[in-house]
Amino acid sequence: MRYTKAVRNMEGGRVLLIRSLGPLEIVECGRARAIGTPRIRQVLAILLARRGGLASVDQLIDELWPDHPPSNPRTLVHGCVSRLRRELGDAAPRLMTRKPGYVLQLGKDEWDVTLFEQSVRDARAARAQGDMHEATKLYAEAQRQWPGEPFADVPPAPTVSALATSLIELRLAALEEWFEARLSAGSDPELTADLSHHAIQHPLREGLVAQLMRALHRAGRQAEALSAFQATRELLQSELGVDPGERLRAAHQEVLRLPGAQKAVFRVPAQLPMTVPGFVGRQRELAVLDQAAGAAVVTGTAGVGKSALAIHWARLAAGQFPDGQLFVNLRGFDPHPSTVDPGEVLSAFLEALGHPADRVPPGMQARAALYRSVLAGRKVLVVLDNARDAEQVRPLLPGTPGSFALISSRDPLAGLVAVEGATAVPLDVLAEPEALDLLTGRLGTLTDAEAATRIARRCAGLPLALAVVAARLAIAPGLTMAALASTLEDDVLGTLNAHDPKADVRSVFSWSLRAVSEQAVHLFRLLGLHPGPEVGLAAVASLAGLSEAEAQPLLHELARAQLLTEQEPRRFSTHDLLRAYAKELSPSVGTAEARVALQRLLDHYVHTAHTAAGLLDPNRDPLRLMPMSPGVTVERLTTRDAAMVWFERERAALTALTEVSGFDGHVWRVAWCMSTFLRRRGYGRDWLTTQTRALEAARRSASADGQANSAFHLAMAHFRHGEPEEAAAALEVAVAQFTLLDDHNGLASTYHLRCLRSESAGDFKAALAYAQKGLHHYELAGHLAGQGRALGAMGWYEARLGQLESGREHCAAALKLAETSGDLMGQANCHDSLGLISYLGGALVSATESYLRSVELYRIIGDRYNMIEPLTGLGDTWRALGRADDAVRTWHEAFEMACELGHPATAGLTERLVGTGGARPSP
Repeated sequence: MRYTKAVRNMEGGRVLLIRSLGPLEIVECGRARAIGTPRIRQVLAILLARRGGLASVDQLIDELWPDHPPSNPRTLVHGCVSRLRRELGDAAPRLMTRKPGYVLQLGKDEWDVTLFEQSVRDARAARAQGDMHEATKLYAEAQRQWPGEPFADVPPAPTVSALATSLIELRLAALEEWFEARLSAGSDPELTADLSHHAIQHPLREGLVAQLMRALHRAGRQAEALSAFQATRELLQSELGVDPGERLRAAHQEVLRLPGAQKAVFRVPAQLPMTVPGFVGRQRELAVLDQAAGAAVVTGTAGVGKSALAIHWARLAAGQFPDGQLFVNLRGFDPHPSTVDPGEVLSAFLEALGHPADRVPPGMQARAALYRSVLAGRKVLVVLDNARDAEQVRPLLPGTPGSFALISSRDPLAGLVAVEGATAVPLDVLAEPEALDLLTGRLGTLTDAEAATRIARRCAGLPLALAVVAARLAIAPGLTMAALASTLEDDVLGTLNAHDPKADVRSVFSWSLRAVSEQAVHLFRLLGLHPGPEVGLAAVASLAGLSEAEAQPLLHELARAQLLTEQEPRRFSTHDLLRAYAKELSPSVGTAEARVALQRLLDHYVHTAHTAAGLLDPNRDPLRLMPMSPGVTVERLTTRDAAMVWFERERAALTALTEVSGFDGHVWRVAWCMSTFLRRRGYGRDWLTTQTRALEAARRSASADGQANSAFHLAMAHFRHGEPEEAAAALEVAVAQFTLLDDHNGLASTYHLRCLRSESAGDFKAALAYAQKGLHHYELAGHLAGQGRALGAMGWYEARLGQLESGREHCAAALKLAETSGDLMGQANCHDSLGLISYLGGALVSATESYLRSVELYRIIGDRYNMIEPLTGLGDTWRALGRADDAVRTWHEAFEMACELGHPATAGLTERLVGTGGARPSP
């Protein structure tokens, strides 16, 4: 044996051996001696742990003094190494200085750790070759090298502790392999005593306990074997909170097995149901399942096609599982509370696998252990459809590689993903092309493509809804797709009633509601009052009159039941059919409670939108807001970017809220708050819609303030995106109301719009006169930012009239006021005007700088509409400088933006691009 030879060789000369599988000591010429101080032993242990690699001085310092190094650590390290060399004696040359530290080089027979590791390798090689006698001797030799714990007298150090841990694990693994070899060999009178000794030392080592149980059982000591199992199970549960693992349970079953019972003959089950006809799409999800190992969870909302995907993939992959396919519908979300007991499933699975019914044990844990034992070493596909929760699934999972469990559930089963490592396969509704493919697969050629698209959209891409629609068309040849599409648009859930609980969309959704608490059901009904496709946590909390901390668990409960999707933290959404279902349920809340809840929701949106509007344009005079109702939570917005993102996310909901009846004061205020965002982003249709509704609401509530502001913003929206006549009519209303209110700031705004109207007609003199009148009203109002914008407008129109010097003076004064008041919009306008003035005056470099700064500021505030003007001027300047490529690139950017937003500059940009040979993009 290698270790024995190493010890014997010391007797013939001064041979070195360092022992660390116990106290650290040096053996020379067969005589062992301890090593000086704990610090010296620690240095030696760190160098040993490097296994001949370099240990830098810095690393030694970190290991020796991890928390509070002394003032002169390098000197102390060098001193420790010098003393260690003296301890090594004749072996000192093996400790070499190598910048930036030290290396200890030992031969393969000069350290008991390497000798032990080699013995284990030799034993494993002999066992692999079937030489159990030689393997047993080598395992015994390896175990004899262990007098105690590794580095027993060495102070802790990270690398030393890590090495000690790995060595202990190797020793225990080798110990179990040694006992396994002895169990296989049989006739070992000392085996039970040895196993008992080590099982007592390592009571949580289930492999050792399992081997002890088998040894006791073979010795006829069944009661002691069962007692060992019981004691270990209780210890595992009390110490770790877990049940026995597979090896221990299998040993328990072996002990319980009765002699003479019917012999099990493995059968190959084939239980998969037929695949769903017309399966389409899901290529990404199928690819994920192809790569999954062990288990996968297909999860999604009701009717999204989880079972169809699971069965379709299982059919495709069946050939990879030659030992059979098991299938069960666990009925986790069925019309009636009929969840299947996993113990019953295990019994059925065991019988399907050929295990005799009389040998199926009574308890679920025992059945699960036997089930995993039967599957061990085999390749079986287990499809667990419609699972309720992780606890229902866990006993049914195969325990060894080779087999695969495919689970479908409305619950995300996050525990299986986190603990068992199952692959999550979230399933969403079908995209429109896939939805049309599904209809085609069920019906053949789609005779009315436009109606088919309407149907797919109204069904929200939900496979169950599409299947119901296809069935209705198939059994009613006289029903046209166009007629069905219209019916769906009038009453989608009623039209999708299939008079079969498993195919009726309402019923299927209701099963999900049964899986959540009453508080969550109530919240889902309240969400039917929310008009948008997505909603934030603060809005939900306000709707329900709860704190965010109270609302969030209920939202997560609904998300687990796939009635909502948490698309990102604090944001929730759902598809159109579930929104329609929630809206259908909302009357059950009661009229009085619904009105109070809706008022809280509107209060949330008005106050949050008002904050966001102030962040987008801090120089805008704030509104007088109504007090918030109790229970309202306002979104916390602190930056311009956050405000812009919030408006973008909530645009659909805010627009829809302007249609709510009975809350006129909220309606026109919501529209006022949205106006800056809609103007800057160029959302003309929404701007016109919200301001039209706002003016109507303000008139109904006889609010002069509301009428003045709504009429002005409606006039501005019509000027940019609507009808000039409507703009003029709304402007007259605004002037009258602002005059009645003696609102000079409002009147100044109306003169600004008159400027723009005159400019669009090419009358720059009239525009200049209106700008001067606007300046007068801004001065009366004491509005610095407004004064700056009016001065900037004057400079712009003077430039267009050829009055470059006075235009530059007014723009410079305007820029100073804009910078003083922090008005980024005013600054952007001024730089645009200065760019034009410099361009017209031939100062092209200065023009370029001004235009670039204007574009930069417009980008910062998110004003895409106004950015088109300086981009166009910048392109003109690039062309004048002879930089044709830059000019075309800049005009292209402006052109694409103008086409998207309906900007009047589109025609002029087209002429520029065509004139320079630049490819004109399609509007």
